[in-house]
Amino acid sequence: MNRNQVVFVNGSLHWLTGSSCILVLDLDCDIWRKMSLPDKLGYGSGNRIYMLELDSCLSLIEISDSWMNIWVLKDYVREEWDLADRVSLRCIRGLVPGIFPISQTSEYVFLATHKQVLVYQRKNRVWKEMYSVKNGCTLPLWFSAHAFRSTILSCH
Repeated sequence: MNRNQVVFVNGSLHWLTGSSCILVLDLDCDIWRKMSLPDKLGYGSGNRIYMLELDSCLSLIEISDSWMNIWVLKDYVREEWDLADRVSLRCIRGLVPGIFPISQTSEYVFLATHKQVLVYQRKNRVWKEMYSVKNGCTLPLWFSAHAFRSTILSCH
């Protein structure tokens, strides 16, 4: 398993494996299956791949030295992936080796590094620092960062 990433979407648990596929457990039927990754994904070419949920769809975030590609599974049955966004990482070049996506919506992508939380605003293509550890910290910031879903607890 790839960093034990698990995403719950479409009534199933999904794990990104080290063998260029996604392992799926359908919780309704108790059936395991394998799902293909996008054909154009740079898996195994030095790119880092992360799996998240995006608007109730399975999503992959592919990070290279200079680009972040966001893939979304548009057709679950046919396993058809769309490249939803292609983001330049030029503005945060020095942070790219340690960056890790923690959550995303159709408007924002939240990423963490050892000492910072960054937000990328997808509509206006702007990067902002949301949080930074100013003093020493015993654990990396991303170690305690978790994805937030509004369905867990209403803020109203």
